[in-house]
Amino acid sequence: MKKVVLSMDVEDWYHLDYFNREDCDTNYSMLDGLDIYVDFLEKFSLPSSFFVLGELGEINIEKFKKLSKAGYDIGSHGWDHVRPMTLSLTEFSDDLLRCSEIMREINSGEACGYRAPCFSLDAQRLEIIKKLGFIYDASRIDFDHHPLYGSIDMSGFDSVTKKIFRQDDFFEFETTTLHLSKQTIPISGGGYLRIFPWSLMKRLISSYLQTNDIYVLYIHPFELSARPAPYLSSSIPLRNRFRFRYGRDGALEKIKRLVSLAKEKDYVFTTFKAIQNSILLGHSEQHET
Repeated sequence: MKKVVLSMDVEDWYHLDYFNREDCDTNYSMLDGLDIYVDFLEKFSLPSSFFVLGELGEINIEKFKKLSKAGYDIGSHGWDHVRPMTLSLTEFSDDLLRCSEIMREINSGEACGYRAPCFSLDAQRLEIIKKLGFIYDASRIDFDHHPLYGSIDMSGFDSVTKKIFRQDDFFEFETTTLHLSKQTIPISGGGYLRIFPWSLMKRLISSYLQTNDIYVLYIHPFELSARPAPYLSSSIPLRNRFRFRYGRDGALEKIKRLVSLAKEKDYVFTTFKAIQNSILLGHSEQHET
């Protein structure tokens, strides 16, 4: 069965790694994009995984409890979006533990998954995630050209499919990229979906869907926010201001088109947690549509 996992990294605009948070107006929020995304999911009866920053989960805990009770897959995105590869192993462990209490409260005591900010993870830190009781990780991405991404050695894991790895009951999910000739192209959402024209993204995604059985999309609240972009200091490089602002007004429409494209190719929609459960239990995905 061919599957799509829609996911959102729940962070605010000022958490982006190419901004200095100290220079940002953190009172200006673009988290309304989360509500817009949830409305979209509910309208089309779609499941989704969410990876929530601890500091945002703490102050919006009733909202995320409601989403968890509605059947959405709520996982951790770290405490405040500091990249794990910039933290010592002890600091990273402390960051995860700080989040764990909030995530367990959101999920009625159940363990959850994790995705690293900026996919910044390696095998050592993945081992810490396992030891601290997280049930899966969704940080692996095969794209060496991005300076912030990590690289996870999957030695010791069994390959369930080309994009899903398993070690005992712990799972690793790989974010979607497309291999063309000697090039690897990210086609899994975020800025790539916003900035590249849909005509190009449609061709790339269609090519991928023809030969693979799982596609992962990720998006952020600021990319769907209806609020104007905040003031950005002229000291911020023009490239970063462009990548932040461009394409936000068309992002939701592109997601709708992607959903339609996947349905046309007989993909079903599910969550990371549901895939894991189905493999462990040996039956079809739960919460699929």
